[in-house]
Amino acid sequence: MTILGWLAALALSLVIEMLRGRMQLNGLFTTDVDNDGIADEFHPERVQLLLISLLGIASYAYMVMQAAVASKAALAVMPDIPDELVMLLGASNSFYLSGKYGRTLKRG
Repeated sequence: MTILGWLAALALSLVIEMLRGRMQLNGLFTTDVDNDGIADEFHPERVQLLLISLLGIASYAYMVMQAAVASKAALAVMPDIPDELVMLLGASNSFYLSGKYGRTLKRG
């Protein structure tokens, strides 16, 4: 439970910093190609990478909580990450990198 509390506090502090404007999110999903201060390109692969990563983190955290509830004693080790989750994260990162590589080739 201590780790869950720490993760919740970390997530809350990140959200607070984003809302206060101290953590810049400009350019998270876009690129300013010609450096004029205006976002020129939207990158959907960045959105899917963020969403799949958050989904993966949430599903693994849920799996850990289920294992902790099912166990009579405290967990000595973390459960193994399912192969399906590793493959999903690998495919998501491959899609992101292929988009990044394609844009690099296009620009020259």
